[in-house]
Amino acid sequence: MRWRRTKVLAALALGAALTAPVAPGSAAAPDSTGPDLMTGTGGAPPWSSGGTTPAAARPFGMVQLGPDTTADPMSATGGGTPSATASGYAADDPHLRGFSPTHLSGAGCRAFGDVPVLPWTGPLPAHPSTATVPLDRTGERAGPGWHRTRLGNGVTATLAADDRSGLAAYRFPRGASPWLLVKADGSLAGTRSTRVRLPSRRDVVVRATSGGFCGSSTTYDVHVRLRLDQPAAAVRRWPGGVALRFDASRGRTVRAQVAVSFVDAAGARRNLESDDPGWSVERLRAEATRAWTTELERVTATGSTAEQRTTLRSALYHVLLHPTTVSDADGRYPGFDGRVHRVAAGHRRYTAATAWDAYRTHTPLLAWLRPDVASDLVASLLAAAREGGWMPRWPLVAQDTLVMSGDSAAPLAAAAHAFGARSYDVGAVAAQLVRQARVATPARPDLATYLDLGWVPGDASTSLEHAVDDFAVSRLAAAVGRDRDAADLRARSGWWRHLLDPDRRVLAPRAADGAFPGPGWDPAACCAGFQEGTAAQYTWSVPHDMGGLLAALGTRAEVLGRLDDLHAELNAGAGAHAWLGNQPSLLTPWAHLWLGEPARSQDVVARALDELWRPGPRGLPGNDDLGGLSAWYVWAALGLQPLVPGTDVTALGRPLFTEVVVRPRSGAPTRLVRVGDARHVAGVTVDGRAHGSSWLRMGPTRPRTVVVTTTDDGRPAWATGPGDVPPSYGG
Repeated sequence: MRWRRTKVLAALALGAALTAPVAPGSAAAPDSTGPDLMTGTGGAPPWSSGGTTPAAARPFGMVQLGPDTTADPMSATGGGTPSATASGYAADDPHLRGFSPTHLSGAGCRAFGDVPVLPWTGPLPAHPSTATVPLDRTGERAGPGWHRTRLGNGVTATLAADDRSGLAAYRFPRGASPWLLVKADGSLAGTRSTRVRLPSRRDVVVRATSGGFCGSSTTYDVHVRLRLDQPAAAVRRWPGGVALRFDASRGRTVRAQVAVSFVDAAGARRNLESDDPGWSVERLRAEATRAWTTELERVTATGSTAEQRTTLRSALYHVLLHPTTVSDADGRYPGFDGRVHRVAAGHRRYTAATAWDAYRTHTPLLAWLRPDVASDLVASLLAAAREGGWMPRWPLVAQDTLVMSGDSAAPLAAAAHAFGARSYDVGAVAAQLVRQARVATPARPDLATYLDLGWVPGDASTSLEHAVDDFAVSRLAAAVGRDRDAADLRARSGWWRHLLDPDRRVLAPRAADGAFPGPGWDPAACCAGFQEGTAAQYTWSVPHDMGGLLAALGTRAEVLGRLDDLHAELNAGAGAHAWLGNQPSLLTPWAHLWLGEPARSQDVVARALDELWRPGPRGLPGNDDLGGLSAWYVWAALGLQPLVPGTDVTALGRPLFTEVVVRPRSGAPTRLVRVGDARHVAGVTVDGRAHGSSWLRMGPTRPRTVVVTTTDDGRPAWATGPGDVPPSYGG
C-alpha cells in the first residue's frame, strides 16, 4: 500500500511545482519535482543542441504555441531569419520573430513555426515580415502548457495551450500604439504560398503552404485562425501578412485565440469551438497544468538529488510532447492520397513520428505509459499505407519525408506491439510490412539490389537497418501466424554478416563486387557509407544478434578492450568513440551484458547519466529528436533499457533513484526499488523471487515490483554466468 501514499504526496507536490515559475537557463530554478522547459534549448546546432522549444503545449497536442527567436535583428533591408535551431527557438537568441502555434521539439531540420504573430508598438516597420523585437530574457518563464516573456518594446506576452488551440494575451505598455503583425509568410522552412482573409475585424484566417523538411520535396498546408477579444481599429496589409492596430482606450491587453487545422479553415474554426479556450490565460494555464500533472505522474521518483529529479521530469515531459495530433476535433485529417479522411470516434491520427529515432527508446516507453497513443500511432502509419502505398518512416502532416535510412516503420510497429500497444489491426500491419520487405517501395527503394547481393552497395548503415527491419517484421509475422514469412525474414536479418570485414573486424560498407574499403580507409572517419556516424560506431549496431556480433569481433578480452576504448569518450561526435547524443550509439553502454559484465555496463550508464543530462539549456547531449534522447534518459534512470527491437527484452541495471513507480494508463503499476547507494548491482528480486539475469521482459505482463540491491564490489557475481546474458536472435 505504500505506493498509494507516495502517489498522493507526489500529486500534491507536482501540482504545486507545475504552477510555479521556471526561470530559463538556470538548473537551480525549477522545483525539484517539476520539469525545466528550457532543458535542451541551448548549445551549438546542429549536433550540440537539443533543439527543444518551451512552447505552450498539451500532451500530444496539435498546437505548440510559443516563441520563435532569431540572432538576426531586423535592418532597413531585411533580417529576422529563423533561429539556427530547427525548433525555431534558441536560449541565446536575443530577438523575437513572433509567437507561432506549430512547432516540433528537438527535430533535426526546420519545420512548422507557421504564422507567427509579433506584438509591435509605434510606427509600422518598412518590412513587417522581417520585423523583430528584442527579448528581455530575465522576464521569461515557462511551464507545461504555458509560456510568458517580456519584450524589449515593453510588451508582456503570456501564452497557454489547449489541445488544438491556444490563447495569447499581449499586455502593451502605457501610451503605446498596439499592433499585432500576423506574418502569414513566416514558416520556419519558408512559405511557398499564403492566403489571408479577414471575415471580420476580430477574425483573421490564414492558409500557408510550407514544407521541404530536411531537403525533401514534401509540402503541407496549414490553416490558422485568430479570434481577437476586440476589433481591430485599423488594418494594414502587405504581401506576406496583415497588421492589426488596436484602440488603446479599450485597455492595454489584447487577447488572441489561435486554432490550427491541417484540413481546412472550417476545421480550424471547429477546433476553436470544440476546445473553447476562453479569454482567461490563467484559467487555460490551470487546465493545462492539470492535464500535464496527470501525465507526469505516470513516473514518480524519490531519492537521489533535486537536479536529477528535475532532469527526469524534463525528459518525461519531452517524451510526452510527440507524436503530434493531425486530426481535427471532428475526426477529419489530410490523407496520404491527397483526400480528406475521418478517423473513428475516440481515436486520433498522429504525425511527426520520427521512426528511425523513435523505435529504439521512445516507442517502447510510449507503449508502456500510453498504449492508446502508441496504438493510434501505428494505426496512423497503417492508414498512410492504405492511402499512399507504404507505412512511412518520417511522416509530416500527410507525406513521408523519407528522412533517415531503412524501413523504420517496421521496428517502430514491432516495438509498440512487443511493449503492449496492440489496439489496431495487427494482422494488417504485419501483412503491409511483409509486403514492404518483399516489394520495392519508397520505404525500401534499394530492395532489389539488397535482395540480390545481401547488402546495399556503399551504404552500410542502410544495410544494417534492413537487417533490423527484417527481424522486426519477422516478430510481427510470427505473432499473427505467418510462420513461413517469419522464418524467411529471420534468416535475412543475419545478412549483417555480409558487412563484416574479416581483416579489420569492423562492419564496413561493401561495393557491388563485394570489395571492402581499401588500405587507406579509416573506420573512425565520417561518414562515407554511414548515416550520422562512423564504422567505429556502427560496428555495434546489430541489436537483434548482439551475441553473434561480439563473437565475430574477436576474443572476449579483445572485445571488452574495444568497448572500453569506445566509451573512453561518451559524446565524441562522429569519430572513434561513442556518440550518445545520436541514435547509433544509444545501445553500446549495454553491450557488456552479452559478455557477462553487467558492472561495466553500469559504470558507463552512470557516467552518461551524470555527465550528459542535466536541467538547463545545455542539458541534452544532442538533438532530442522528438523525445528520443529524453526517452533514453527515462529508461536509464529507471535502471532499464530496451535491448532488442521488436521484442520486450529489456536491460536490467542500477536505478538512479531509491524508488520509482511507473503507472501506465492501462495495466498495473510497476515499482522499482534500489536498496543501498553503491555503484553496482549485487542482486535482484522480481515480484519477490530472485532474478539472476541482466535482463527481463517488460511486455504487456510486467513485473509489479523489482528490488535491486547494490554493492561497491568491483565485479559482483550477479548476472555474470553464461545463462544470465540477454538473448540473441541469430539469422
